[in-house]
Amino acid sequence: MFKFIALLLLLASPAVASNEFQGQPFARIEFMAEAHGVIIEKLNDADAALMDAATGPRPVQGDIYLLMLRTSVIIVLVQDGIAMVSTNPIERAKIDNILGRSGA
Repeated sequence: MFKFIALLLLLASPAVASNEFQGQPFARIEFMAEAHGVIIEKLNDADAALMDAATGPRPVQGDIYLLMLRTSVIIVLVQDGIAMVSTNPIERAKIDNILGRSGA
């Protein structure tokens, strides 16, 4: 049941879904997101440094993942397998600009 509700929230209201995903094992979030076509991208060290420079330092060290929705992105910080999720999705164009990607 959690899977179904969380995915509905993710697609309909990313901000509410972010709160529901807080503190969940990342493997669970990853499974649900991939099952519904959400693109998950793990940032490499260079991209993570660009993200840190643009958004400020991470509260804890960990891997940064992007959950790519149609027009927005949810940023997920994963430490020891547990997800810390950004509470407000960011526009996809802003992420592209921060990371210096073409089409930004």
